[in-house]
Amino acid sequence: MKNERSENNIERIYETDAYRTSFRATVTDLRRDKSGKFLVQLDRTAFFPEGGGQGGDRGSIEGFAVEDTQKTEEGILHILAPVAVHLEEKVKEVLAPGREVGAEVDFALRFRRMQNHIAEHLFCGIANAKYGYDNVGFHLTDVVTFDLSGPLDAEQIAEIETACNEAVWKNAPISVLFPTSEELKDLEFRSKLELSEGVRLVKIEGYDLCACCAPALHSTGEIGVIKVIDFMPHRGGTRITLLAGRSAWEDYLLIDSQMRDLMKLFSAGREHTALFASEYANKTNLMHEEILNLKKQITSAGVSEVKSIIREKSREPAGEMPKVCFFMKDADEVMVRNVINECVKEYEGVICGFRGNDREGYRYVCGRKTADEAYSLKDLANKMKENLGGRGGGSEVMIQGSVDAKEDKIRRFFDED
Repeated sequence: MKNERSENNIERIYETDAYRTSFRATVTDLRRDKSGKFLVQLDRTAFFPEGGGQGGDRGSIEGFAVEDTQKTEEGILHILAPVAVHLEEKVKEVLAPGREVGAEVDFALRFRRMQNHIAEHLFCGIANAKYGYDNVGFHLTDVVTFDLSGPLDAEQIAEIETACNEAVWKNAPISVLFPTSEELKDLEFRSKLELSEGVRLVKIEGYDLCACCAPALHSTGEIGVIKVIDFMPHRGGTRITLLAGRSAWEDYLLIDSQMRDLMKLFSAGREHTALFASEYANKTNLMHEEILNLKKQITSAGVSEVKSIIREKSREPAGEMPKVCFFMKDADEVMVRNVINECVKEYEGVICGFRGNDREGYRYVCGRKTADEAYSLKDLANKMKENLGGRGGGSEVMIQGSVDAKEDKIRRFFDED
């Protein structure tokens, strides 16, 4: 049987009063970890240490920032943010063991986490009552992600979400219980662990009773609103991501801003934006299909042109290495490559395709079916560099790059080379 809470004599203020964030305590230990950060232990604390899937509290002790709070077998560690070298002696003096100090928990962060955490309790409690599913995983960061043990579809999740928000609007009271081992035997509560003693329960009146070590709100009304933002099947169950309270409101602000931009873009009312976006997507898809067909036609015409040049070349006296030069000024690299790949199937020489214009320069791709030791494509790239202001390179099967020369000079180069 396990204990949900740590075993030590530290007074944990956060367990009974989640809204008590300013307190005084006595330092019981001060040391540094391997990274050089100061670790502070107190005889009492309102800082919640990381546990149950929720991160540790932040805040300050005597003005020194606490960046995290962790629980160990020996107690609760308040981890200070790195301090400047000239302040290290000040830390040792002010936070020396035996000194009484003042501390402050970051309540804005605490409250945001309480909103999200209790929202998860509410959702899981309702899901458990309705479907019998258990919470088998929980993690709270900027969002709440948890795993339920059974499958849920979109309609079922929407029903639970609605029930959660109705519970928020009813402002159901929330309380923290510390039942004895005997009292625990008569209680039915949710827990991922088998617990028998030292148990802390969070009760949402009329909705849920769950073992939990984290700070809790006073009532469901403080959650504000609950919104599921994502869900997916996971290991035979359902992984759900939700936001609550301030986090949900900030998410709404983001979505609202995006929606306003879309409304302007489509000149559509708020309720018709999705329809206009769908129509725009359909038109875009049709345009893409049309562009693809046009590219195929242009490529086909390019293949016909190159094959015609090849036929003409075949009537000329055999040279060092037959070469074909062609221009597809408005084509993209894929189209030029496709022409070359198609034409080298029936041609033993080199085929060079150029795209661009005289003003901005040309990009080229040169290819052939197989490498030929007697004629190096890399040497061709070097020659274009010397004669055409070229840049680029590649292999003995394909080279690519750019040239600064105009079309007439390029054609003369290939006729003379």
